[in-house]
Amino acid sequence: MSIVDTFSKRQRRLKGEAADVFTYDVISQALRVQISNILAKCLGVPNRNYVGDNPAYKHLHETLATEFGFFHFPSWLQGDGPALINYFTNDASTEQALDMIDVFFRYAIFWSYSAQANWLAPISGDEAVADLNTRFLEHGVGYAFVGGESPQLIRKDNEHLHAEAVLPALRLLHEQGFAGANAEYRKAHEHYMNGDHKECLVDCLKAFESTMKTICAKRKWAYKDTDTASTLIDTCLKSGLLPPFMQTHLGTVKSALESAIPTVRNRLGGHGQGVQPKEVPQFYAEYLLHETAATIVFLVDAYKALP
Repeated sequence: MSIVDTFSKRQRRLKGEAADVFTYDVISQALRVQISNILAKCLGVPNRNYVGDNPAYKHLHETLATEFGFFHFPSWLQGDGPALINYFTNDASTEQALDMIDVFFRYAIFWSYSAQANWLAPISGDEAVADLNTRFLEHGVGYAFVGGESPQLIRKDNEHLHAEAVLPALRLLHEQGFAGANAEYRKAHEHYMNGDHKECLVDCLKAFESTMKTICAKRKWAYKDTDTASTLIDTCLKSGLLPPFMQTHLGTVKSALESAIPTVRNRLGGHGQGVQPKEVPQFYAEYLLHETAATIVFLVDAYKALP
């Protein structure tokens, strides 16, 4: 990866400064400039034996200008690349910027794989896509570029789990007075955006535990602030959090709750890591964010259904 973890980024994390989980309607100029730089690294510069304009920018300029209904992008700058990038960074609406990003990186993958001999590219198309997705996370922008047979830009809330678990969990926690759990779950997302996957696991567990503690407090069920997730699960189940007709499933539910969230966190994020540092893969953090959200929705819905 060519992205640097700068001093200001570390300070923002220490101060707990973060956007909401994801935003969709603003692509800041800073992000646009960073994306332009990623694209330039992927499309490359001419080698010493070649003189001429980069045909990749010519293709992108012609393609996007036609789609937007222009003969060409208006600019006082000379050349396809400068005119295209100037419009992207300064003039394009959010919708246009997203269209441009989609076309940029679909073409970047093709260009990278076609092994252009006259151009020197510091990064590959796949590396460019990885950098793009990292920048989206850093800015809290809810889009991602996915590869495969049909590479394309997607909204994060177009992903089934995000739409069906994360967003309902955030709404429930906000509406039902679960302020502590809400803050911790959003903090887990902040850690995920920053690539701090161990901290993401820790705050997922905190949000899970805080949800159960809040339910216990609201229902006046006895519990201790020091109770672990397993103890809190037992308290909630024994106190009738689930309706009677689900009693036969209590063992299964308890097992699922105990194994899905606390166990993964305890093994990867919550204990001493020994001689070799333990790296928490991104897919574990993403899985746990979704699993935590689904479990929080389940618990809060069960609480709301109580008489």
